[in-house]
Amino acid sequence: MKNKILDIFKENLTVKISIVLILLFPIALMAGSAIINLFIVLMNITFLIHIFKEKKFQVFNNDISYLLFILWAFLILNTLLNGDFKENYSRSFGFIRFLLLVFSLSYFLSYKQFKYKKVIFNIWSIIFLIVTFDLIFELYFGFNTFGFDNKYYGRLSSFMGEDLKIGHWYLCFSLIALSNNFKRNKTFFVLILLSIIISFFIGERANFIRLFIAVFFLALITRHLTFKNLGILTILIIFMTLMIGNSKSGSNMHVMKGKFMDQFISLIVKHDSIKELNNSNLYTPMYVNAYNLFKENKLLGIGVGTYLEKSHEIFRKHKQINGYKLLPNTHPHQYHFEILATIGLPGYIVIFLFLLYFFYKSFCFYMLNKEIVNLSSLILLLVMCLPLLPTGSFFTTFGASIFWLNFSLMNLGNFKNINY
Repeated sequence: MKNKILDIFKENLTVKISIVLILLFPIALMAGSAIINLFIVLMNITFLIHIFKEKKFQVFNNDISYLLFILWAFLILNTLLNGDFKENYSRSFGFIRFLLLVFSLSYFLSYKQFKYKKVIFNIWSIIFLIVTFDLIFELYFGFNTFGFDNKYYGRLSSFMGEDLKIGHWYLCFSLIALSNNFKRNKTFFVLILLSIIISFFIGERANFIRLFIAVFFLALITRHLTFKNLGILTILIIFMTLMIGNSKSGSNMHVMKGKFMDQFISLIVKHDSIKELNNSNLYTPMYVNAYNLFKENKLLGIGVGTYLEKSHEIFRKHKQINGYKLLPNTHPHQYHFEILATIGLPGYIVIFLFLLYFFYKSFCFYMLNKEIVNLSSLILLLVMCLPLLPTGSFFTTFGASIFWLNFSLMNLGNFKNINY
């Protein structure tokens, strides 16, 4: 690996800068929206300079390119037709940065017959392990190795401090680290156990459920889930359940019991109606709010930049609809409701037909070439698209960056003309 890292610095300036930025991208994702956007803009600029300098315009001659730009054009058209152009234009026009990110990542990961792919994944895996150690440190001491803590007892945030998004980051890079160590059977299984345990203690229930489902199907499809490994996982789950169930009041475990067991049992047992279930938790009132925004704006939605304002507007107007509570927010914390509310039913159909096409294409590519990173990123995006489970926002910087990073990896090697 040392020689490959040294080789990076022998490349021309645009390649050198691009690969270094990609190497550090997982760190940028923990540093906030301003740093993420700075990295993405720099990566896109160096990529475009390189393409124009080398005259490699054929990288845009493929179905991924055509469909990505059609998707972007649809967002712009939606903004032009929508009444709130001033509030929506920056997000719709600015969405181009994520589409160019797909090209930049795909191009440099496959550069010179994937010369630096392994180095990049190794560095990303090392960053993942550093974050894992930091989370263990925070779990034990109550603050991380930099002294960061957060005010939410029972949640871990590592280097992200008060920004409680590390569970989404950890979900993403767990799958990348697993795919990178797939051929090392013992390491692969240790990483499975480690990622499941740490994700649980992070305290983000939806991302823990996604990680568990993703890891299970990754191991099942690749036939790494032997009876022995399944037995160990089952014992681990039983052991964790017993520990949580018998935890002392005031302990971290007791907080986990409240978050994972008591609330789940309450949702299933203690409510006599769907209405009562909706009104007793945080997320479904946000879903109801978004759904009602969609019902009033089925064709165009409310626009990708006005959700905060419009969700408060409908909340002030109704408070409840047919007895169902509404809850406004910056976004509804669910991809399906967010896309329906912001760009309407036609936009929802366009985005999910686009995704279904590439899910199918990527799975066929995996069946042909058995590239684990294609499969792991495909599974990750599928679990991110599960209905009802809370998500981040599809259109904001952090969530979109992780989504399109995995879209790039899902199509890596299946991208015609990207590096020829």
